[in-house]
Amino acid sequence: MPVLSRLFFKLYHELLELSVWILVLLCLAFFTLSWGFFWLAGETALTANFVTYVYFAATTASTVGYGDFSPQTNAGKLVAAFWFFPGALLIFSAALGRLAGSMIERIRRMADGHGNYERMIGATVIVGYHREQTPLMVENLVAGDDGDDKIVLLTKVADADVPEGVYLVKSDRLDALAPLKRAGIPKAQKALVCAGSDAETFNTCLAIRELNESVHVAAFFEDRDTAHRAARIAGVETVVANTSEALVRAAQDPGAGQILMALSAANVGVTIYSAQTQNPLEVATLQQALTTLDATLIAVSQPDESDYSFCPYPELLRAGGAFYYLSKARMTAKVIQTAAGGGDVSIVA
Repeated sequence: MPVLSRLFFKLYHELLELSVWILVLLCLAFFTLSWGFFWLAGETALTANFVTYVYFAATTASTVGYGDFSPQTNAGKLVAAFWFFPGALLIFSAALGRLAGSMIERIRRMADGHGNYERMIGATVIVGYHREQTPLMVENLVAGDDGDDKIVLLTKVADADVPEGVYLVKSDRLDALAPLKRAGIPKAQKALVCAGSDAETFNTCLAIRELNESVHVAAFFEDRDTAHRAARIAGVETVVANTSEALVRAAQDPGAGQILMALSAANVGVTIYSAQTQNPLEVATLQQALTTLDATLIAVSQPDESDYSFCPYPELLRAGGAFYYLSKARMTAKVIQTAAGGGDVSIVA
């Protein structure tokens, strides 16, 4: 008896929730019974051919009603009027309601930060939310023209003001593997980490590296020692607060602070961009090519070296080396290669 009681309440719950299998079962039962009623009523034109019956049922249930098929006998008309029309409309409305409800629930969950973007490929994930800085980060990512068209924000803030076009993921922790997976870290292209504290940022960097060994991670730290450890252990690119240096520059060289801010923003004047060469390249050739493109070479870095070389530059940039330039917009690899003479020049922008 308890088993039957549990089974009854289970079925009752499924019926109230209008589960998919219940809806399918109701559809099959209703249209099968309807076919039988029409057959008994002598509506052979509707029941002799399966496709014809399905077509008639679909046009009737959806209220389209082309009129090319309809009951001809009095009994068939009564079946249609008192059984098929109301039943088909009820089934069709229930199916639409179930579909619309599922879509609305999915959209609501995504809007509330409960979505799952683990299968998203090439996403740019921002970990941590700051009411003033995060919208500017999104604006600069879009303006940087580096393929950041899928931006996911992972935050602990309940009332985060999410910029338009950004996917939201909410979690109580930023350094836990589960929310980072939901934010798309396993297949992400890059990640920007700016958590509430250096300790949380450090742990988040380690968790990200555990999920994705190749994703490029940029993380902000207040403390230089913590930033150095994160760069060495987690292999992330660290950005350290340089308020004191910028303040001194602005005091000693008026206007320098404004220029430093402008060079960091992709939507203001010129900005620093980077590219990589896949084969050895003479720096003089590269410098001349950038000049013809109204760009300015400012630094180069050799592969496997952490230091950057400024003017005067080395004569040769080895394969795998990176160069940094100032320009109003990011230039494609093909444009730089063509300006550098093409041929054996191979650039990855």
